[in-house]
Amino acid sequence: MRSLTRSYTPNQISVEKLLAEILKIPIPAQAPEPEAPAQAPVENNLEFLTLHNVGGHDVLQVARDIFRAADGKQTSKTPYNHVVYAEQQGLFIPSFALSCNILAALFKGKDNPDAKAVLDQYKDKGNGDGWHAQNTLINYMNSEIIHYPSAADFNATNPINLQQNRIVLPFDKSVLEDALLKDALKTSSFADYVQKLTGLDDPSILVDIGKYFGRPAKVWFPWTGKNGVSFKEKRVAWLGCGTGSLDLGSYDDLSSNSAARGVRRVGERSEPGAGGAV
Repeated sequence: MRSLTRSYTPNQISVEKLLAEILKIPIPAQAPEPEAPAQAPVENNLEFLTLHNVGGHDVLQVARDIFRAADGKQTSKTPYNHVVYAEQQGLFIPSFALSCNILAALFKGKDNPDAKAVLDQYKDKGNGDGWHAQNTLINYMNSEIIHYPSAADFNATNPINLQQNRIVLPFDKSVLEDALLKDALKTSSFADYVQKLTGLDDPSILVDIGKYFGRPAKVWFPWTGKNGVSFKEKRVAWLGCGTGSLDLGSYDDLSSNSAARGVRRVGERSEPGAGGAV
């Protein structure tokens, strides 16, 4: 049978509180325990220019400078090795399409000196040219533009671009030849290739950017005339000014090397497509 006796524990009260109740003395509020400071996020030592609503990205941070060695000279690597290096830094190399959208945004915002400084590096980054490696490969065997290629696309084994969408866009190479961009855009099949490569709804802004640089925008291929049908090799894409033009180049082999610029995204991005950035 259960006992009806209940144990009783008197309320515990501090002396200070007891005196306060008797003498009606208010108890001073105790300061809360200080919270441990939050650990600061790890920041890359590169400085970034923040762009909004570029290429389907809510916020995109673009490095203010290319990758450089300790002596200030550009770090030259193949596009594949630049992708590997950028990912080790917590960044990624933009596709040709995303770079063109970045370039267009910088051009529109060139009244801002910070934007102008990055834009002008696509004319001359300090060594006489503005060439930037792109995270884009052209497979002429299959007539495909590949944004964010896999390691296998580069004939390599170390995985890359695992956080990016590999985007494959077909094109008709029979109509392609070295041409000024303003002329290329007059032919529908040629314009289709340019739009897929640049990711721009209106690639003619690159003509205006070329005028700003004092170099006509030009599209380049690894053959002369309209002789692309028999060309079966892979080529990497480069963007920037040479000595005579703003180059939309897709003619260098996989071993070519030059500079690159890292970017990082903040927020969501829209689904990529032929007419939008990636």
